[in-house]
Amino acid sequence: MEKSTRQFDGPPYLLEHRLVDGLTVIVGSCDLLGAAVEAGSEFAKRLAVIRDTAKQIAKELQQEQWRQLEAIKSMAEQKQDVA
Repeated sequence: MEKSTRQFDGPPYLLEHRLVDGLTVIVGSCDLLGAAVEAGSEFAKRLAVIRDTAKQIAKELQQEQWRQLEAIKSMAEQKQDVA
């Protein structure tokens, strides 16, 4: 696997958004491949594991993204209260 030397310079929630988008592509690709393989085959089982794992990670990233956005909103409101 190739190691990336690029750094992401945006807010953390934007990186999470990009990761969720990529995982969504994986889930969709697994769905398309799953429709073309024999149900119950070893390939179909492994494909289901990949799909389910990507979907779970995407869900966790989305939840973290919402937590971060709420924290940013809360900090902005606190700054307004102080000003």
